Amino acid sequence: MQKTIETPETKLPECLFPGDARVRILLGKQAPPAAGENIRKSHFVYCLYTEGRYLLFHTMTRELLVLPPQYIDYFEDGRLFPSSVLEQEPAAKLYEEYFLVPENSPESQTYLELKAILVLKEELPRDITQYVILPTTACNARCFYCFEQGMQYITMTDDTVEDTLRFIRQHKPEDKKQIHIHWFGGEPMCAPGIIDRICAGLTESGIEFNAEMTSNGSLFTEETAKKAAEVWKISKIQITLDGMDEEYARRKRYPKEMKGPFRIVIRNMHLLLAAGIHVMVRLNVDEDNPEEIIRTIDFLKDEFTGEEKQTLRAYAHSIFGIPGEGPESCPLSAGSDALEARVQEINDYIRLQGLMIWDPDTLFSLKTHYCMVTAPECNVLIDASGQLFACDAMTEDMRYGNVKTGFDPDARSRVTETCKVRKECETCVFLPECTEFDRCPSCIPYDDCCRQEKRKLDSELLEAIHVSN
Repeated sequence: MQKTIETPETKLPECLFPGDARVRILLGKQAPPAAGENIRKSHFVYCLYTEGRYLLFHTMTRELLVLPPQYIDYFEDGRLFPSSVLEQEPAAKLYEEYFLVPENSPESQTYLELKAILVLKEELPRDITQYVILPTTACNARCFYCFEQGMQYITMTDDTVEDTLRFIRQHKPEDKKQIHIHWFGGEPMCAPGIIDRICAGLTESGIEFNAEMTSNGSLFTEETAKKAAEVWKISKIQITLDGMDEEYARRKRYPKEMKGPFRIVIRNMHLLLAAGIHVMVRLNVDEDNPEEIIRTIDFLKDEFTGEEKQTLRAYAHSIFGIPGEGPESCPLSAGSDALEARVQEINDYIRLQGLMIWDPDTLFSLKTHYCMVTAPECNVLIDASGQLFACDAMTEDMRYGNVKTGFDPDARSRVTETCKVRKECETCVFLPECTEFDRCPSCIPYDDCCRQEKRKLDSELLEAIHVSN
């Protein structure tokens, strides 16, 4: 049996952030362990040593503590302590707050039950309120990393547009709640007439809506930027940049008649911001362009100032592949640890330049939904041929009907049924950070996802420390 930890003085951990109030209320204080049961650290405790301090973050309760160093032994992997340690501080406090738990505590089950209650309390609408719509899969760019390479170009026919409107009308919220549309593609601006028709049809039907768009930003004009804000009711657009002038043109591979595409997109970003639309810039990073991305960040910081800087944000994301003109240009493999670490450094740099605002809710609130499939009652994707999907990855096993005939009940129940936690994830510290949806078509190997979550969480915690200071 392990000895209790003896210390020259008793000092309680310092609470930097109390975590998610909803979780704290539902869990309450942890019940005492059964007689004779040993105590261990929670699977959901993440420890980070920085600036001479031990940070303890509970990924389920979202509480952040600074632990006096003399108590770090409590959080050694595989160590057990007798329940008698709870007779003294700080073990008693750490146990109350779920940082220490009984040896046989079913933590993954507790997490799932807690999340299920939070989802119920959200009272999700029974009707569909969130749509991803692809008016076309056509695009005027030929990005080497595009996940839609090889996909047949399809644009909605007039009949598909009318069927889409009919489907939306049939599933409109009973309480007249607004619906949200995410225009996706392809490049949505290759089919502005379809967006016009769907928006007009919704307005004619008295259906209130708001929208966002993912676009390369190259096809806007002053007129369409204003229409996007006023008629299409778009409040946010994501636009991808891969570098400055020459590098951007090389990677996007627009038609040769488009001269200076980088400057065209920057001009259009100014137009969109002037129209009142928030612009989110996604900076794609691979092994070859990190320094080019840094140049682009510096450019954005100087180019967009004053009021514009309040509604322009940026973030970096990794891509994988080889730039080229032929079949070899398609994405090849998962990113290296070195690349992902570089992406995290770039995101930290973006934050320092004031182009990314840290939102504490992203760290200190427990997620209840991670993607479309985790809220199937109110989310659907409609592709350019009118097929319905439960997921924006649009794999065939995620298809469950079409706008003409509606949902296929068997297919829909199959893709939306409750999933079990993968065995290898049951004791993972990052389980509450992740999705337990075990049929996810974008699921990456277990070891890779852990490394990715670690980098992301380290960055968030360091930002939290910076803010708390």
